[in-house]
Amino acid sequence: MKCKHMTQTILICTLVVGGIFTLASCGKEGTTATTTKTSDTTKTAVTTVAVTTASLPTISGTLATNDMPATWTETAVDPAKTMYVKVESDYLKIRKGPGTDYEQIGTLTNGMTVTVIAKTDTNWYKLQDGYYVSGDYLTEAP
Repeated sequence: MKCKHMTQTILICTLVVGGIFTLASCGKEGTTATTTKTSDTTKTAVTTVAVTTASLPTISGTLATNDMPATWTETAVDPAKTMYVKVESDYLKIRKGPGTDYEQIGTLTNGMTVTVIAKTDTNWYKLQDGYYVSGDYLTEAP
C-alpha cells in the first residue's frame, strides 16, 4: 500500500510540474488542477501560476485594414501564400507602406507565419490586412 501511495504522489507532482511548465511556456496566467482518487479518499492538488513575459511590441489579434493610399506598384501573389518570419533581432516591423519611411504599426517575432497577397518591386510583401513587411526577412520554409 505504501508503494501505491508513493507512486500516486510522484504522479501528482509530475502532473503539477508539467502544468507549470506548460503555462510558463505560453506566457499566460492560469490554474492547474490534478485530481487523484484512491480507494478511500480523493486528493486534489491546485497550483496557480502567474507568468510575465518581456513586453515586446507584438501584434495581438487582427489589425484594422490599412487606409494608406497606394502610390507604388505591386504584383498580386495569387493564390495568397503563407511565409515565415526569419529575424535574428527581437522582431520584424510591420509598416503602413513598403519602406522604412512609412509608419510602423506593429511587429512580428521570429518563426511567426504571415499570409502575403502581393509583392512590390522593392521586395516588400503586402499582408492580407494591407500592411507591409520587408521580404528580406520572410522565407517560404519554416
